[in-house]
Amino acid sequence: MTGAFDESTATAGRERSFRRPTRSARAAGDVHGAHGGTRLAAGVTVAAVGLMATHLVHAFTLAPYFPPGPGPWPAWIALAIVVSAGAAGVAALSRRVPDWLFAAMMIGIAVPVAMDVAATAGLLHVGVTPTAAAAAAAALMPVAALRGTNAPLIAAAAIAAVLSVEALLQLPAAGRSTVLGLAVAGGCLVPVVLVTIAVRGFRRLVRREVDLSLVQSTVSTPRSAVGMRASEELAQLDYDAEALLEDVGSGRVSIPLPPDLAELAGRLAGRLRVRLIEGRTDTWLRHAVTESAYLSGRIEVADPTGLAGKLSPPQREGLLFALWLIVGEQSRRQPAHARVLVEPSEDIDFDDDTFADLLVRIDVSGVSARHVDSAAWEAVGSVGSHQVTTDADHFRIDISCRTDGLSRSSASLPDPGARTRGT
Repeated sequence: MTGAFDESTATAGRERSFRRPTRSARAAGDVHGAHGGTRLAAGVTVAAVGLMATHLVHAFTLAPYFPPGPGPWPAWIALAIVVSAGAAGVAALSRRVPDWLFAAMMIGIAVPVAMDVAATAGLLHVGVTPTAAAAAAAALMPVAALRGTNAPLIAAAAIAAVLSVEALLQLPAAGRSTVLGLAVAGGCLVPVVLVTIAVRGFRRLVRREVDLSLVQSTVSTPRSAVGMRASEELAQLDYDAEALLEDVGSGRVSIPLPPDLAELAGRLAGRLRVRLIEGRTDTWLRHAVTESAYLSGRIEVADPTGLAGKLSPPQREGLLFALWLIVGEQSRRQPAHARVLVEPSEDIDFDDDTFADLLVRIDVSGVSARHVDSAAWEAVGSVGSHQVTTDADHFRIDISCRTDGLSRSSASLPDPGARTRGT
């Protein structure tokens, strides 16, 4: 057992370095058009429009207290132009905010902020506070929902800092009214902070669920099927080999091959042999772990003989879901980490070539068993009968699995796990 875990530890670095192919990475990162992302952005936009309308009404109530002149309206006109241009750009770009558009919006928003600060300077003692600048901060809320949250949060913090400095500079004349100016400055930052928290939590949830949906495709693969990583590598190897053979067949490259091309052919052959050898034991479980942005680095798999491929689709789904819930538990000291060992059961006679019993051992560190969601234990029970050995922040699950040795992971076969009951 120790040797198997040493082997899995040795391959952990390689597994962590996996980068998901472009198509699946795009699917995992797309939280705007699907899974309610567009609705979230629309809701944030409605809230931002409501805040801006509130600040506009406030501007109308403060307009009589301005000295003779244009008052706060030049800043509001500039803000309307910037927001309208930004909204038109986002609509034309299918609800996306590229870097160049965001930079243009930030430069444009700085104009009404500066104009509003200049128009309200020295008027805090009569209760006049910036309104267009506060509305400009509210306009950053939809931007945080449509792109990264860091830049809008920094921009809102900068606006709040400018308004705070303006209020503090008027402290001698404004007196207690300075608190009103600071409250307006805080009102610029708080809504953007709340939107940032909501958007980050939503994106984290969606990425986890999309990631789980992607890796769940491995539960129905044949026992010796390759995953996304191997498919990408094999496709590249096939392209390189075809290019070399085409050069040789067309006469562009003479035989015997030049030293550099001979070295390339040797590397291609070596990589093909390694992939063929690994393909015999690189089962769905290793694919599911290494190809998941969430599980990779949190779970180590030790299955040197590829026995996990004998599990039926329902057993695979139960094991994957149990691992997902277990490593999702958070601890104050360290994140949960699991090691999965798949080996033949020591107390079963393997003379019968139709059925083979397996032992799946899950060693979990960083979290106690009592903190694991009850759904995880139900998922473990669907894999087979199990026993749990607990410790303070460590526990071990030994699952005895009854599997069909002739199964090729076809969903049409009966579920052998239905014959066992979890304890």
